Amino acid sequence: MNSAPIIVTGAAGFAGRHVVRRLLAAGLTVEAWVHREALPADIGLERVRTIDICDAAACRRAIAATRPGGLIHLAAVTSPRDAARAPAAAWAVNVEGTRNVLAPLSPDVPAVFASTCHVYGEPLQLPLTEDTPMRPVGVYAESKMEAEIAARAAHPRTVIARAFHHTGPGQAPRFALAQWARDLESGARPVRTGDLSLRRDYSDVRDIAGGYVRLLDAAPAGAVVNLCSGAAPTLGELLAIMAAGAPVQTAVNPAWLRDNDPREIRGTTARAGALGWGVTTPIARTLRDLRRSMRDS
Repeated sequence: MNSAPIIVTGAAGFAGRHVVRRLLAAGLTVEAWVHREALPADIGLERVRTIDICDAAACRRAIAATRPGGLIHLAAVTSPRDAARAPAAAWAVNVEGTRNVLAPLSPDVPAVFASTCHVYGEPLQLPLTEDTPMRPVGVYAESKMEAEIAARAAHPRTVIARAFHHTGPGQAPRFALAQWARDLESGARPVRTGDLSLRRDYSDVRDIAGGYVRLLDAAPAGAVVNLCSGAAPTLGELLAIMAAGAPVQTAVNPAWLRDNDPREIRGTTARAGALGWGVTTPIARTLRDLRRSMRDS
């Protein structure tokens, strides 16, 4: 990467804040794109631009003014529930917004598009590899698959990073593990859950952020790379780790049960490993830090 600024869209989001920190720690110049949210004060970043990525002209002007040396595109509707409630908005942000962000880039500028393991849909076999056919289910997953197509067409140097489930400090409690962490810290009983027998491949958000940064520098143009741990404990096992051995009273929230939920999602780490990336944070530390962040918030 050269000395020109690295643009991070969705910089105030869960993963975005960690990506910005990682880039700054590496001594790089960063320009954060935000929509409405503000970056945490402790980041102390001066180059912050408020952009609606659905505004193609605004994206073109900003890219022309910044002349970035790289771009990591994280801005998206990231909640499947939010996408289902407002499908037109999810499609506009996830697909058209991706095209608006990537199309104005100079052909020599590397870019990373943050996709998701949800594009694979119900696994026909495990682990999920980058060559597994995409069979998305639901607005969120379908829009992210279409966004991958839009990204490749708009900017051939784009690397597709299919991030699997990740959690850690700063995650909003509308996501399951963060909700459990808040319930445990507040003393709320019972802890509301979905199906605890499901198996999910979870990583620390700080590792996933490092993956995006690594791919920007190391992945060949047009590559598709899974970012995952390669392990899939049950959600019940993750809750037990989070509770640190204390007994937990639970109650199933019917709203969190979905008929099309895969029993297990687990990816392969081979391609990311060949590029020099892998998870380094034990899941017990991730969950401990997640609980602590709820205590401190």
